[in-house]
Amino acid sequence: MSFNNFRNNVRANANEERVEINQRLLIDKILARYPSEFVVYRELMQNSDDAKSSRVQIIFESQDKVDKVVRILFKNDGSAFNHDDWNRLKRIAEGNPDEKKIGAFGVGFYSLFKICENPFVSSGGLGMDFIWHGNQLFTSFGPTGDDDKVWTTFFMDMKKPIEFPDVEKFAQFLANSLGFTENLKEVSVHFNNTLVIQLSKEMQKPKLIKIASEFNTYSSQKMFHLTSVNVRDVRLYVKRLLVPTSFNIRQLRSVSYQKEEKSIFLRIAGGNLDVKVGNEFSAEMEEIVKKKPPNKTSIQMIFTGFHEHNDDITPVFKDLLPYPKQGKIYIGFPTDQTTGCSSHLAARVIPTMSRVLVDMANETLAKYNGEMLCLAGTLCRILYEDEMDQIKQLYKEDVRILFERRAAYALRNFTFYPSTPNEKVGKIAGSHFFDCLKQPLSVLSTNGIRPISDIRMPNLEMMGFIKNVPVVPEILLEQCHTFFKKAKDSLNLIRELNFQDVLNELSSRVLSEDEMIELLKWWISYKSNRNNSLEYTQFIQSARIGNDNNVRSLNTFHHFLNPGIIPPDMDVPDNVFPYTILKKLKDQKLNDHRLKGQEFNDQNLKKWFGWSELSLVNWARFIVTKPDLENNSIFSEKVHEILARNFKKMSRNDKIIITQLFKHKECIPTTSGMKIPSKAYFENINLFPELPTIKFQNPSSVKNVMELLGVRKVVELELIFENQKNLDHMQLVKYFASKSSDLKISEMEILKDKPIWPKKSSNDEELVDRFVARDLHTPTPLHCEFGLPVIAWNKGWSNSSEEGKFLIRLGLREYPTLEKILELAAPPTDLNIRERVLKYFIDNFDKNYNRIYRSDVVNVAFLPCSDPDIYAKPSECFVNLECKIMDFKVIRQDLKFHVGKLGVHQNPNHEQLLNKLKESPPQDKDDAKKIFEYLASQQGSFTDYDWDTLANLKFIPVQDKIRPSIINYTTPNNCFFNIQEEILSDFFNCIDFGNKANKFLQSCGVKDELTPINFAELLVQSADELWKLVKKIDDGVDKYMYFLRKIALDFKILADKSSLIEKMKTTPILIAIKKVYRDEEEINDSELASAKAIYINDDMVYQQIFNPLTAPEDETLENMYKKLGCESLKRSVKEISVPKGIMGETENSKLLQEKITDRASLFYFEYPKEYIKRDENWLKKLKVREVDYIETKYTLGRIKKIKKNDTIINESMNSWILHITSDSSSLDISQHIAKNIFVVYKWKDVFCINTLLTTPLPVLKKMGYPVNRILQQQKYQPSTAEIHKNLRDNLQNFIKSCNSNTNIDSNDDDNQNSQNTINYHCDMPDNLLHYVGFMQGIKLHDTKDVQQSIILSQPYNASLSRFINMLKDLADVFELELDTINIFYSNDHTIAFNYEKTFFFNLKFYHELHDDECKIKPTVDAISFWFMTFCHELAHNFVKPHNYEHEHYFSSFAELYMPNFLAMVNRHTVTY
Repeated sequence: MSFNNFRNNVRANANEERVEINQRLLIDKILARYPSEFVVYRELMQNSDDAKSSRVQIIFESQDKVDKVVRILFKNDGSAFNHDDWNRLKRIAEGNPDEKKIGAFGVGFYSLFKICENPFVSSGGLGMDFIWHGNQLFTSFGPTGDDDKVWTTFFMDMKKPIEFPDVEKFAQFLANSLGFTENLKEVSVHFNNTLVIQLSKEMQKPKLIKIASEFNTYSSQKMFHLTSVNVRDVRLYVKRLLVPTSFNIRQLRSVSYQKEEKSIFLRIAGGNLDVKVGNEFSAEMEEIVKKKPPNKTSIQMIFTGFHEHNDDITPVFKDLLPYPKQGKIYIGFPTDQTTGCSSHLAARVIPTMSRVLVDMANETLAKYNGEMLCLAGTLCRILYEDEMDQIKQLYKEDVRILFERRAAYALRNFTFYPSTPNEKVGKIAGSHFFDCLKQPLSVLSTNGIRPISDIRMPNLEMMGFIKNVPVVPEILLEQCHTFFKKAKDSLNLIRELNFQDVLNELSSRVLSEDEMIELLKWWISYKSNRNNSLEYTQFIQSARIGNDNNVRSLNTFHHFLNPGIIPPDMDVPDNVFPYTILKKLKDQKLNDHRLKGQEFNDQNLKKWFGWSELSLVNWARFIVTKPDLENNSIFSEKVHEILARNFKKMSRNDKIIITQLFKHKECIPTTSGMKIPSKAYFENINLFPELPTIKFQNPSSVKNVMELLGVRKVVELELIFENQKNLDHMQLVKYFASKSSDLKISEMEILKDKPIWPKKSSNDEELVDRFVARDLHTPTPLHCEFGLPVIAWNKGWSNSSEEGKFLIRLGLREYPTLEKILELAAPPTDLNIRERVLKYFIDNFDKNYNRIYRSDVVNVAFLPCSDPDIYAKPSECFVNLECKIMDFKVIRQDLKFHVGKLGVHQNPNHEQLLNKLKESPPQDKDDAKKIFEYLASQQGSFTDYDWDTLANLKFIPVQDKIRPSIINYTTPNNCFFNIQEEILSDFFNCIDFGNKANKFLQSCGVKDELTPINFAELLVQSADELWKLVKKIDDGVDKYMYFLRKIALDFKILADKSSLIEKMKTTPILIAIKKVYRDEEEINDSELASAKAIYINDDMVYQQIFNPLTAPEDETLENMYKKLGCESLKRSVKEISVPKGIMGETENSKLLQEKITDRASLFYFEYPKEYIKRDENWLKKLKVREVDYIETKYTLGRIKKIKKNDTIINESMNSWILHITSDSSSLDISQHIAKNIFVVYKWKDVFCINTLLTTPLPVLKKMGYPVNRILQQQKYQPSTAEIHKNLRDNLQNFIKSCNSNTNIDSNDDDNQNSQNTINYHCDMPDNLLHYVGFMQGIKLHDTKDVQQSIILSQPYNASLSRFINMLKDLADVFELELDTINIFYSNDHTIAFNYEKTFFFNLKFYHELHDDECKIKPTVDAISFWFMTFCHELAHNFVKPHNYEHEHYFSSFAELYMPNFLAMVNRHTVTY
């Protein structure tokens, strides 16, 4: 039956009933959406303006002896109410259909119920009274008997007496409301008969602004067209009493307050719009707001010009002048929505029902409002460009700052910022501000009004030399920083000054010296961050300096002057940059941030400008061309002084060049005139008279340069050698010592090889023979005692005297050579001398010989050993006496603390020990014990290679097992410290040399006990021999089995022994079991066999048929046998079964097939899929047939057996059949089923199937086996309709899903776009929570940033308890479990949030807002607040953002659970 049939049946058989509406609750809900403070007056003033009123009076009345307002009269002089107006007044939400009126939702009048219980309206001699009867509202309408036809009056008796409004705030509200009213010109506020506030406005005639043809005056989708723009001046007046903020009505009666009278000038720009919408869109608008879109409308903007703006205004008007803050959107009256710029916008956009926001949530209204906001941006651009045109016409350079401030004011006024609370509003208007005109935005620059694309962002580093390129003035940049940042970074309207702009500036003119300094500063900073050769070339070619007679570009300079090297007053080449500019640049380094951190060194000046420092050499090349160098001794002396000051800085090559430049110049002033350097001598040379000696004011200051240029300092050696016979060698050495620093290296080399020094003789014979200095020693007593040749010397000798130091430089020996001292310390030198020489050598080793001594190359046996008359080289003897056990030489013990530095080691190194062990292994066990104990102390010196060598080295002495008197040597790998099985002692060596020696042997490879590898190698090599031994002893086979198990347990150790494993596979080393029968008893007979001859016994039937060699039934051994190649008996046997006799269905077969089919599901229960060979469907299709008997042929290798069976499953003609006989057992049948449905089966699987097959189902159920659940799971398959019904039920039972925490899909996709622009106010706090406790079934949380728990602290105990009780009551209302409720404490602005369908409520808000009023019982206000908060958070499960969809779900939850809520309230009789 269809849905329509259902509906018709109901309508035919039931009575109609009217849906009842609780009007009081409805109005309260409506008023809850009106948060504005003066909402009543806003709505009434809007109605007054719509009624073309010019005046409004608001009268606050009090009664005698009552200091509060008890009645308010609101009067306007507009059109009297007509019949339609009276009717609409009675209807909620009908609205005014006149598209020229602002009212749209029909709920404005009902704002009166916010303060008044029974309002009364009088207009045109008629009146309407509103009366409540229970929760329903009724009206009385009729003549008033009043003759007043001018005023429409709203009488409002207060629900309870109220205070008089704050005068200043109320005046601000009224002034804002009056700003954009179309008809309303005057508002007055009275207290009884006292005038408290009076506001009025005057408007001048509008002036038309011409719209340039380049403007696009259409909105983005052509819905609105801006046809004209006008501007008019408006003046607002205010007269008010200056009363204090905290005054009361009693004071207003008794005190005479001062009055304030102020006015303000505003400019209001109006734009007239044509509206063009399609019929479909118009119908959608009418459906939503109950009126059609108008054909024409207008938008207006309040703004003040630069000259009208004044900071000294009365607070009443301050909100009308938002600059520099954002303006508000006025929909008749101001809303909470900002415009994004600093002007107020009045437009007939569609607001939300609360009238405080622009509706951008509804798709239709958002489109309409967005289109109108587009032209708000266009209007802003027209006004801005008009202001720029005026500045352009009036601009004068002498008052430039004034115009810059005016331009900055205009630009900042129309700079768009993110609007609040909805950013879309500002974005739309701001975007059209730029898009409505293709021409770039006009902006005032340093060169006048220019398109913004021609202007550059200033760069302070360039402003010292940029004059012709237009840039943004400093005042504009400072005041409009946000605009220019956005214009540069986001809109790409303007860019900063760049290198190309610098080139344009430089190409246009020649720079002054100060401008060149500023340019160079910028270039240094710019160049430090980049390296572009093309830019560098363009820069140095374009930058010019000089005057009309001498203009030079920077590329003509190549060097800069270093005044520390060459004084600025000296002549320099023309390609050196002017020093005065560079000096100023350096002087400004500390005061200019661009130069801080920059060093004016050669490298940087080269990088910045391509200049290099004028080197001394280049300057010298230039200066030697000057005639004054040879003609003017003063000039020449100054040049030499410059060279001398920089002498230490000269490189070797520079010195060579300078020497070559000056060597042929007569540039040296001497006592005989100007001379070339090689013809001049130093002033202290007096060996020969009349030598031309140098002549300087301070000769010592130029000494280094004179030496460089070749001025002579000593007499030639040839002259001295010619007169050598006439010179005493003592006088000669004294002369040379005094001139040693002046001798050239070549002269010193000549003196070293010249035999001019006599040797001391043992008698007084004449000193005839002469020697070179290196063949002689210093004349000390020790050298004489050792018999060494010493120099002849006739006075006291000192190595530190000038003569001594000079002779030592020539090679005179201070101590014997190493070769000589070793020769004297070894035999056959006299024993006494040997001992004294050795002592001298040791005492002076560090000082004289350590640097050249190498013990490994010493080939002289000079060290005495512990054995008498034995001498050894350092590498042949050792300090430790213990090493003598291995026949090593040991140093004489009185020297053991002195010879370490001579290269004598404490012990032999690892190579020496290893070689000695190879050459001389121990002769017996005692000898071996001592040697091994010594080697144990040396283990740290052996390398890994040494240990590998020792492991296979035969050095361990063992007794021959047959001839004990004979010692054999074996390797550590063949030895063990412990062999548990005595039977193995014939196959392995067991040793023990004591703990210390054993540690060394253990490192060599001796093992504590046998390893699996040892066992495996033993079996491969000696299995037969071992088998014979074990057969002779009791439990010998078990002993052999134990050896096999040792191998099997650690078989993985053999993984890298591939050759050993191969031998194990082919060698008969494995125990094989064969069944034998003795005296009718089955016995396991054992023998050794190879792996290929043995089978794994995994089928008892096959084993009984063939009785092959099988592996022991041990899982560990079976695993190893398989790895060595043993085959599965089950897989090795081939089986062919043939049913014999008559085959057919019998009662027995039918019963069995039915049982298998019914219980098939039970056989698979809790078996993983990977264990299943054939599934349940296969088993259910299995047919059962009975035959006479079954003949089965078994084949194992070449052996064949034939046997009769009672059961078999095989395939015949594409179907599987279970063949049984009359003798088939249930166990046999179960085995064949297990064999066919499981990949691998064991006897327990067979027994399980047998039990399930044979046991009655009631018995299985009684045992607890889940028979019904298993069988029902297979039967029940839900239909598509059932699936959809379940889905519906889930959505309808959402609350239950919260309790069970199941998932409910929300419209995330539908709200994807809105999430990007809507701010969330129900998010989890930024600082996440952590669990701190549990109270009455509700979890408690604190924020993670607190040191101690706040929520559990003493001040909040009582408050927390009351809050918990309230939330528990509300949880009952919504039928929620308590584990879905959480309470937290956080100082942020989060009241509550929904996290994965659990709800979190902030104790802070309950404590501050409601706890004081709820200390006795919870009030209606408090519990209603938290009921609505619950509804709000529940709605977030369907819609995340705060939009109209969320509001729909929020309202739905409130309505759905309102009966439960009211019942709870009545039940608890809460306090009102």
